[in-house]
Amino acid sequence: MDETQTRMEKVAANPSSAPAEVGPLALLSLGLLLERPMTARQLTRTMAERAADSPVEGPPTPGLEEFTAVAGALGEAGLTETVADTDGPVYALTDRGRSEFARHVADRLASPDRQPSAFLTAVGYLGALDEDRATNSLRERVGRLRERAARIERAPAANAGVPRLFVIENEYALRMCRAELAWVEEVLAELDAGTLAWPRVRVTGNGWEWDPEDGPSER
Repeated sequence: MDETQTRMEKVAANPSSAPAEVGPLALLSLGLLLERPMTARQLTRTMAERAADSPVEGPPTPGLEEFTAVAGALGEAGLTETVADTDGPVYALTDRGRSEFARHVADRLASPDRQPSAFLTAVGYLGALDEDRATNSLRERVGRLRERAARIERAPAANAGVPRLFVIENEYALRMCRAELAWVEEVLAELDAGTLAWPRVRVTGNGWEWDPEDGPSER
């Protein structure tokens, strides 16, 4: 059972409690239902279509089983109501669902992410690699970041006629991509110039040790 479903089941045990705990998949489902009522199958198909059209990479698209589970939990929590249909239950937002969706969107806009990215964690261990391997990995990342930036830059043409506010996440993704690309290129320039020190590490019984006086790498 995933974390989102667990959270929603806790809320379902006490539907009158407020505010509700809404995880990423639940928030995504509420956002889709804000547009129109849908079955779990329609939620799955709509999300898959938008993920395929989006220039911004994201996590794997949830499947029907995941959407079915979270849609049921949202109903038990009082955030949606259902209407029977030949294709299965049709889920529609309740007033509380709209309120909770807006609250969580506002909270996420106001609060920086608490969890570090996988890249940030890896950067913290850059010195665990030898210099050549670290350099090659960063060069590969530069190539991929350039491809990502080019893909996002092409998106406005594909979204012609769509109000800017509805695709503004592309602008954010592009700015973040460019900022990361610039930083990685700066680090690579230092590595090429030999100005980024690569300390000589000794593994001892007490852990890693290095000479604090180590200067720039010798080329």
